[in-house]
Amino acid sequence: METFTAAKLTQLIPLAASLLFSGSVFGDSFKTISRTIDVSLIASIEIQAGVAEMDIEFYDGDVIELEIELEAERRWFALRRGNVDEVELEVHTSDAHIYLGIQDQKVQQRWRMRMPSKLALAIDVGVGEIELEDFSNNLEMEVGVGSVRVDIDDTDYAMIRLSVGVGDASIEGFGQQRVDNERSFVSADASYQGDGEMEINIDLGVGEAVVRRR
Repeated sequence: METFTAAKLTQLIPLAASLLFSGSVFGDSFKTISRTIDVSLIASIEIQAGVAEMDIEFYDGDVIELEIELEAERRWFALRRGNVDEVELEVHTSDAHIYLGIQDQKVQQRWRMRMPSKLALAIDVGVGEIELEDFSNNLEMEVGVGSVRVDIDDTDYAMIRLSVGVGDASIEGFGQQRVDNERSFVSADASYQGDGEMEINIDLGVGEAVVRRR
């Protein structure tokens, strides 16, 4: 009986140490950043990220509600992931403009935002999936690889332009007589000219871009 217990302890001690180590690594590999930002004096916002999913909703207000989940990439030479403890959200304001960004290319990011509709928006993402809901302002967006979907309310625009290097692009819900969806061998472009005052410009390297009006 004593031999059996000693043998079991010999097996369990390394296992316990391994679990403790794995727990600390797990804690360092995942992180959530939450912010509430007053933008009552702000007119435009710029967002930059390396690898990110973004789901942004718009409302009539003066506060940005933001939650970002960070996940370190898995290292190819090890079972464990990297560390995100020191990764922070950059926030800069200048005049009536605010910048939010996380540029680390080795961290996967999931942005969930509730943003005032009064803000003109610029987004620059290397790889990602971007979804904007109830949008009604000026938009400039550049995405290297991924997908973009912009759902707007009944706001009209002066111009909407989508350009996709490899993939597909489409503008829906504006009346076919003013929409031009062009598809070549690998690339796609879509444009719309209307009677509004604002503009949407989206450049996507590889993927699919859709702008849709309800």
